[in-house]
Amino acid sequence: MANPSPSCFIFLFALLTFLPHFNNAEDVTSVSDACKAAAASSPNVDYNYCVQCLQADPSSSSTGKLGLAKIMTNLASQSAQDTKEKVKKLLLDAAYAQYDTEIHTCKSLYSRLVDYLAIAAKGIDTSRLADAHTYLSASLDAPGECDEAFSKKQAPAMLANENATAKQLVAIALALVKMSRV
Repeated sequence: MANPSPSCFIFLFALLTFLPHFNNAEDVTSVSDACKAAAASSPNVDYNYCVQCLQADPSSSSTGKLGLAKIMTNLASQSAQDTKEKVKKLLLDAAYAQYDTEIHTCKSLYSRLVDYLAIAAKGIDTSRLADAHTYLSASLDAPGECDEAFSKKQAPAMLANENATAKQLVAIALALVKMSRV
């Protein structure tokens, strides 16, 4: 019996090395298509903002909807952490002492938001999409409640931009998770 030629081993090695990449190619979703679908599925999703955020991450061009959801969840988490830090600074600034209650409300809301987004990200990582969906849905409330705390007192909307950003990032992540569950 003849021994297999070295080219046979090279072919087999190449096949085993690249086969997994071909299987994942079907799962890759263009950012434009994913954002278009997300915007169509939710009135809270801004198509242009979705595309802008996702295209800023180089890995977005080689992943599927779930990977895009993870990118958006990470962006939302970073945004929430940044806002939480801003809130801490506002609490230390005597110029905002009259809004102490409202600022503390936002601090609590953003602390919870950071926690929820971490659980949602873990749900995405472990393919527990029901958990990701639940915690992203709950995350949508924090920015609006923070805005509401200031509007009830007819106070200046000190965190309006941050709240709008957080709501948009979470809404996009949620829409992408919903599409991945189908």
